[in-house]
Amino acid sequence: MAKLTYTPTEFAALFGKERTWTYRQLYAGKVKAITKLGQVQIPHSEVEKLLNGVERYRGAASHVGRAAKKRAAKKSPSSKGAKKWTSALKERKKSGSPQSKNVRSRGAHTPSSSIPVRPDDPTSKRRAVYQRMTRKKEDKDLND
Repeated sequence: MAKLTYTPTEFAALFGKERTWTYRQLYAGKVKAITKLGQVQIPHSEVEKLLNGVERYRGAASHVGRAAKKRAAKKSPSSKGAKKWTSALKERKKSGSPQSKNVRSRGAHTPSSSIPVRPDDPTSKRRAVYQRMTRKKEDKDLND
């Protein structure tokens, strides 16, 4: 007569595996166990269930297919924010809306701060001196 229940070690031996494999199957929920007073027993029906769900081995997947999956996984953004950002960029490209231009790249001067300049402020004095120095330098360049 066949055994009705198996210990994790016996269950693993049926499949030629280690005992830890059995516990991994239990924790993953692939195999159900009976526990009574701290002793784990696996019913024979679980062995049959595993054997009935067995598929024929068709060989390892192609390396080309695995590499393509890895590349696709790297390219696709994983977070919602990243997906929104990439979709916004695609929309911008489709609609042809102009991208923001960097004003400094054209040589135009933009103020470094939007705080109004006060005459008694030491930073405004430094700024005024700097502007005078750069104006003189530009004037020299123009005269030469």
